[in-house]
Amino acid sequence: MSNKLIFSSLLLLFSCSNINAGVLLDAEICEVSIGNNSEKLQLLPPCSLVKTENGKQNFFQFNESKVYIISGAPAKLDKLKRWAVKETDRCSLEYQAVIVVKNKTSLSKVKNNGLVCPNIGLDEKSYQQFVQD
Repeated sequence: MSNKLIFSSLLLLFSCSNINAGVLLDAEICEVSIGNNSEKLQLLPPCSLVKTENGKQNFFQFNESKVYIISGAPAKLDKLKRWAVKETDRCSLEYQAVIVVKNKTSLSKVKNNGLVCPNIGLDEKSYQQFVQD
């Protein structure tokens, strides 16, 4: 079975230690759920949870806010020529943040035309922009 098939049918659960529930990402329809509330992301599926640059976690916490970044469908390599990335990096040109504060989620606006690669990760500044917006 191919990795692509396994990934596309995968539901990702990432926990939030400052709340009692977890956030669930449905990669096939790009929807996040926390408790009984679900919100559809404005991204093309399949979407992916982006790691932090050190790869040790999948969010950054700023005071009571946890910020997760979700990338949209991987872009074709011919659109990514100016960057030294591979198909296995699953890079996208669109992403959206999920901000969790006290068991409530909010979504950022979609950011377009910036490179985001779930397997490479992003630095803290990329996450911090969403708590300042």
